[in-house]
Amino acid sequence: MKRRLHLYILLLSLGLPLITVAQTKSLSLNEALELAKDNNLSARSATAREKAAQGAYRMTNSVFLPGLSVSHTGVKTNDPLSTFGFKLKQEVVTQADFNPATLNDPDAIENYNTKIELQQPILNIDGLYARKAAKNQYEAMALKSSRARQQVRYEVKRAYFQVELAQSAVKVLQQSVRVAEEALKLTKDNEAQGFVKHADVLEASVRYEERLNQLSEAEDQKQAATEYLAHLLGMDLGTNIVLTDSMTRAPSLFSWNVDAAELEQRSDLKAIQKQIAAGEQMLRSEKMKFVPRLNAFGAYEWNDREILGMSASNYLVGASLTWDLFNGYKNLGSIQQASAQLDEAEYQYQDYLSQSEMQLNNAKRKLELRFQQIQSSKLSKEQAEESLRIRTNRFEQGLEKTTDLLMAEALASSKKLEYIQSIYNYKQAVFEMELLLEKDMNE
Repeated sequence: MKRRLHLYILLLSLGLPLITVAQTKSLSLNEALELAKDNNLSARSATAREKAAQGAYRMTNSVFLPGLSVSHTGVKTNDPLSTFGFKLKQEVVTQADFNPATLNDPDAIENYNTKIELQQPILNIDGLYARKAAKNQYEAMALKSSRARQQVRYEVKRAYFQVELAQSAVKVLQQSVRVAEEALKLTKDNEAQGFVKHADVLEASVRYEERLNQLSEAEDQKQAATEYLAHLLGMDLGTNIVLTDSMTRAPSLFSWNVDAAELEQRSDLKAIQKQIAAGEQMLRSEKMKFVPRLNAFGAYEWNDREILGMSASNYLVGASLTWDLFNGYKNLGSIQQASAQLDEAEYQYQDYLSQSEMQLNNAKRKLELRFQQIQSSKLSKEQAEESLRIRTNRFEQGLEKTTDLLMAEALASSKKLEYIQSIYNYKQAVFEMELLLEKDMNE
């Protein structure tokens, strides 16, 4: 039993490191983007919609490709008309079958029919325009899918550095907790020696508890940010993601000059353009329903009293010209509807383009503002750190109160977080510009 217990312990000790490795994932930003491209559910849904639109377009091949079907039918009847007809098809009619008594009250007959039918469209102008509309719809959906993938890249970039921001906040607050803990300990020692009052100890305890609460909140935010990134990447939410890229190095200011013509090349705007083109083709298709349609057809069949028999055969070929002259204003109503939908699509495009231009202008201004905030927050951080250093030295010499030290430390921690937050905000502004222009700008 002891040997077996030792074996179990050994296997467990060997398995634990494997479990830990399986739950930890080191990721660079590029690796995260590649994972999202393959695993993100929103991106995969967009790809599925694109394939569905492609399938709808392929269905329109029926406008010019033939339709071929094969059937085998078996029947048994004593219906006078059908019975005589089946005998004709089976080529078994005899003189006795013309007896009035036999014609009026025939015996039941079985007939097995094998048939090949071919339908060939020749001229369906409305269908040709509908096919062009379906192609434009498919191309529009492909562009929307591309835009969805761009949106996913934007979200992954934001989430990736959101995790780093949360991790940095935890580190800063951990240091703050350590400082508050040391200050509390020193204050208690001073109280024991009669140098400070008990009120100072209480105040130091309150500051220490506040830091602990802030740290707990930061750790919750870190966990939430990590889970959101894992969700975007299609990973298990319990995965411990270790970031290998950092945003802490000083960024440089980008300057982009973009005109409206370049903005219109963005995939979502081009998708709307394709939808407008599809609307134009659908309007033409509705109008072409007043034009005659020409189709050919043919069939070859075998009839026999036995299953799959082919003792007698015949064929049929022909063509049909159909022209719907009036169908209760259905065509006219369809034309009116297609025309109105086309107008609506054009108005929506102009509105969306105007909104996109406003978003781009706002993003440019935000980019400059965020960069300026980095400079100001950096100066504030350096000043707060210097003030904390001076007060710490004075505190160690007994020349500064615990309250003043903790307030200086809280201010320094706050300014550190503000500085990191300003870099993150600038990164988000850059990512927003990349999304609006569909360009990756490597810093």
